[in-house]
Amino acid sequence: MNFKKIYKIIEENDIEQLKEIKTIPEQKSQENRLPILRFAISKQASKEMIELLISKGIDVNAKTSYDNGTTLHFACKNKNPSLEIIKLLIEKGIDINSKTNWDNQTALHYACKNENISLEIIKLLIEKGIDINAKTNRNETALHIACENPNISLEIIKLLIEKGIDINSKTIKNETALHYACKNKNISIEIIKLLIEKGIDINSKTNNNETALHYACQNKNILIEIIKLLIEKGIDSNSKTNNNENALYIACRNENPSIEIIKFLIEKGIDINSKTNYDETALHIACKNKNISFEIIKLLIEKGIDINSKIKNRNETALHYACQNPNISFDIIKLLIENGIDINLETDYNETALHIACKNLHISFEIIKLLIESGIDNIGKANRWNENSLHFACQNPNISLEIIKLLIENGININSKTNKNENALHWFCQNRNVSLEIIKYLVEKGIDINAKTKGEQNALHIICENSNFSIEIIKYLIEKGIDINSKTNSDETALHFACQNPNVSLEIIKYLVEKGIDINAKIRYLNQTALYIAFGETLHLVSGDNSLEWIKFLISKGLNINSKNRFEKTPLYIACENKSSIEVIKFLVESGNDINSKTDQNHTPLHISCRNRSFEIVKYLIENGADVNIKDKYEQTPLAMALQDFSSFETIKLLKQIKIKSNTNENENENENINENTNENKRFPFYFSITNRKLKIIKLLLMNNANIYDLPIYQIRKEFIKSFSKIHSINQDLNNLLKSNEDNLFDLEIESIDNFKFKVHKLILLTRFNNNQSILQKFINICKSKSKEEVQIKNKEKKKKENKYQKEEKKKEKQIEELFKEIGFDSNWIKTKKGRKGILKDFQKLYEENEIKKDFTIIVEEKEIKVHKLILFLRSELFKGMFLSVNDLSNQVHDYSEKSFETIQQLIYFLYYDEFEENKINEKIIEELEDIKDFYQLNQNSIIDLHLFDLILKINEENQNQN
Repeated sequence: MNFKKIYKIIEENDIEQLKEIKTIPEQKSQENRLPILRFAISKQASKEMIELLISKGIDVNAKTSYDNGTTLHFACKNKNPSLEIIKLLIEKGIDINSKTNWDNQTALHYACKNENISLEIIKLLIEKGIDINAKTNRNETALHIACENPNISLEIIKLLIEKGIDINSKTIKNETALHYACKNKNISIEIIKLLIEKGIDINSKTNNNETALHYACQNKNILIEIIKLLIEKGIDSNSKTNNNENALYIACRNENPSIEIIKFLIEKGIDINSKTNYDETALHIACKNKNISFEIIKLLIEKGIDINSKIKNRNETALHYACQNPNISFDIIKLLIENGIDINLETDYNETALHIACKNLHISFEIIKLLIESGIDNIGKANRWNENSLHFACQNPNISLEIIKLLIENGININSKTNKNENALHWFCQNRNVSLEIIKYLVEKGIDINAKTKGEQNALHIICENSNFSIEIIKYLIEKGIDINSKTNSDETALHFACQNPNVSLEIIKYLVEKGIDINAKIRYLNQTALYIAFGETLHLVSGDNSLEWIKFLISKGLNINSKNRFEKTPLYIACENKSSIEVIKFLVESGNDINSKTDQNHTPLHISCRNRSFEIVKYLIENGADVNIKDKYEQTPLAMALQDFSSFETIKLLKQIKIKSNTNENENENENINENTNENKRFPFYFSITNRKLKIIKLLLMNNANIYDLPIYQIRKEFIKSFSKIHSINQDLNNLLKSNEDNLFDLEIESIDNFKFKVHKLILLTRFNNNQSILQKFINICKSKSKEEVQIKNKEKKKKENKYQKEEKKKEKQIEELFKEIGFDSNWIKTKKGRKGILKDFQKLYEENEIKKDFTIIVEEKEIKVHKLILFLRSELFKGMFLSVNDLSNQVHDYSEKSFETIQQLIYFLYYDEFEENKINEKIIEELEDIKDFYQLNQNSIIDLHLFDLILKINEENQNQN
């Protein structure tokens, strides 16, 4: 059935063309398409078309798999719901009380949620017997959902109540419909009135002890008339939530606070000094509100709120809250001060409002000035960590020079230090918006430029760490006498910090060096100079575009290129360790860095480069005199390290070509002893190549007489077999094949003894191999012995009605299932070695017999290889990187020209036989197969490795016999 044609007919509203279609069979899921009936409803199809579609066999009660929803659910939530379509669906027998599976909603819930729903549709659903009191998984009735709908009509609410809906039903949070109505941003007062008149419990509380008044007060669009109505009807205005918040507190927290509502609540006797569990009053939360108005603060104060009330634990007043508010106005701060708020009150951290204001990113100069002029007792007051307002101002990235001046001019101690011995200059040098202007002012006003923190850092150290500073600041500090060679308690200079900073420029480094900074100063314990930092034990500079320029500059200024850190690492070693560019490596070698210098582990730059798989660097080091025979602390040569650490084939080959020192061969010109390269556990290189399954390297080692006797052959094989993955469920794969390959399902015709014919997929039968007997043969034998009554599989008759054809097809499927059960096929048996062997035997037959359909073509070097797609599918875990799954093999052709025809031919042979053709495998094919395996990450199925390994062993034996 061409479903695309049906969709097109619906879109074009072509009734006549739809009439020509006899039957629409059960529809499979369509990608990016609604089911047909829902699609028609979404396209505003006429009643006639919907009725016609249903008459063609579409199941009106069909449900979606993801939510169990019916077409009625869909029709009720459609943007333009149609009364006549919904009526038609009900007449056609749709289950009106069907519920969705994830939230238990009926069509009535969906209808009440729809902003465009009509009263007539709600009335129809109720008249036709929908359960009006059905609840969702949140215990919501249709009334709850209707009251939440911003466009719901009063008439619908009336109808629901008149028809007997439980008006006091509660959700799992104990919310009534009144709660839902009061949080509705577009609710009408008439609906609230109706609910109250019909007896809803006005003082009902949620699990959080919230009444409808609490909900209304946090609704930013609520009308004051609704608040008045609730209170007039007897709602408890002083009721508190579990957090002890009353309606006044919530109204002051509202993102769109209304002075009329706040005023009305106070007039109605709400407790203005009520406190929350944290002792916050309405004034606290109002001062914290970014959208609060001057008039509301003024009203609260005039009505007698305790202006100096403090919150629990932190000891903060409304003034502290106001000074934290990024949108606070000068007038509100002034109002609080004029009305007697304690300006000198300290928080639990000993901070005044001035401290907090100086932290505020959006604070104004006028507010700071007001606080100072209003009688701050001690402008230099320090908090419990000895941090004062100047420290906080210097830390503030948006601070202005005027505020800094104001604080200093009013007597704050410019050289005051924190518990960490930091002064305001230290803090400002950390500021992400550090400016030369403010630094100049601080220095001019006498700040100690050489003051040091507890870590012995001065301002120059700190500024060199900053990600956003200019060379002008460095120049100014040095000109003003800062100690350029000052060291931290770990002996770091400003140059060390600058070299660690990813945003520092070469110009700054040059300037520091020109001004006499000690270029060879070393960090204590690590023994690192600035060059080491530039290389990085961090990587950002080494890999940067200007790293070579940096290094050249530092060396040109006399930095000792062969100096070592505490691990005995030279700059060359660190560069190799951090995978620096080849240009950096070349420069260091040409500048005299010892190419064979050893670390405390006796590692050389060549060792670490082999471990890092840096072929280009390995090659360069060897060409320039690196010792390939040198051994580390564990008696490992660079080759041994390369073999252990997954190094590239090219690196191994290069090292092998170099003359390797041998303790067993007297003649050094003889074949090098590759077995000399053991590790601390006396494992030979061959062992690591086996365990890492690097077949190219195994081949190289075997061709050079590698010792394969350091562990028994069964153990070598075991290393490969460990990574074999089980053939995944054949049954599941065949099921997937049936679903995705319907056009080829019945390509084998079987005739029973009573001349009835039926078709099955030959591959299903061929691959089912049980108890050493082909299922195909057993199946045919059963069919031939069955009577007409026992095997009821009839031929299709073209002139029969389409709906009868569907029933017959289902019957066939069921009978085929019963036949398989009678065969007694054991699905678990096929996973055993014996069963797997039987399957492979059938696959071999597939490969050899041309009459069996090969429906997939692989093109290599303009040649074609035919293969049955099922074999690709069954072996998809092994070859999924190369061949698409059977679900996607729609074009039946795959052009694969990356490797030779012979190689791909062997791969296909392997698909069928689970091994390679021994007499056709050569070294080139082995390399290409290994490349394919590595490129497509086929590591999970090392069965390829095992067979290649066997072939390599045989090639090795042949070579040795020839020699």
